[in-house]
Amino acid sequence: MSANNQQVLDSKGEPEVLSESLNDLSAWEKDMDKVEKEADVYRLKLAQPMYDKRRSILKKIPKFWYIILAENDEFSEYVSPDDLKYLEFIDDIYVHYPVVEEEIGKRTYNPRDFDITISFKKNSMIEEQIVTKCFKVVVDDNGEEHLESQPVEITWPQELSKINPHLIKERTNGGKNMTSDDKKKYRAGMKSFFSWFAWTGKKPGKEFRNGEDLANLISEDIFINALKYYIVALSNDSGEEDSEEDDSSEGEELDLSDVEVGQRKRSLEADADKEQQVKKSK
Repeated sequence: MSANNQQVLDSKGEPEVLSESLNDLSAWEKDMDKVEKEADVYRLKLAQPMYDKRRSILKKIPKFWYIILAENDEFSEYVSPDDLKYLEFIDDIYVHYPVVEEEIGKRTYNPRDFDITISFKKNSMIEEQIVTKCFKVVVDDNGEEHLESQPVEITWPQELSKINPHLIKERTNGGKNMTSDDKKKYRAGMKSFFSWFAWTGKKPGKEFRNGEDLANLISEDIFINALKYYIVALSNDSGEEDSEEDDSSEGEELDLSDVEVGQRKRSLEADADKEQQVKKSK
């Protein structure tokens, strides 16, 4: 440290020096935050093409996404049991980060903004469709970040139309004329996975519950770790098959022909006993 700098420090009181140091640290933290965001963007730019490549491969694997979703205990917390049979027809789940399309220094999107695309293949139970839901990071009055989204249209399965909240509202004058049965069905519908597509993050308690948590689960876990979950699911199936084979092999130790022979032997012995009793009585 130079003599001049030392003189400046000596001329200041300790509180003043501490205050300046804290301001410097605050500025450093902001700069570091920018660096980390740029690093995230760089990583996303490298990873997105790889996920594009994986996407084309996964579309060739039957029921890939259904197997993952059905086996994921955390995902099951966000859907109703009636939803599961329709998830079988999901043939694509894809997460895209809009920031990867932008040039460095021309930032419009937050690196954490993302879109989730879910595709249903052609089938007899739910309409073939591709639905993309966009999520943006916003900062509330307390400085906390959270997700918000816009509702997107999705065609519900016909069998679930009776609990479709949108249809119930249409039929009951915007919900003003709901009966107790309507309210019960409305609440059931709000718990359906298909209600998540209408989630906004702006109406707590009046829309799909934990919509942000489900979006984060899909984008940060299920999508990223899809292959790992699939391998685990296959391993579980293999274990069950081995168990069934063990059970069947144990059963093979019991030869049915031996059982039949034993039954015939006991029958003949019983007949012989009867003959002996008849002879004695004579």
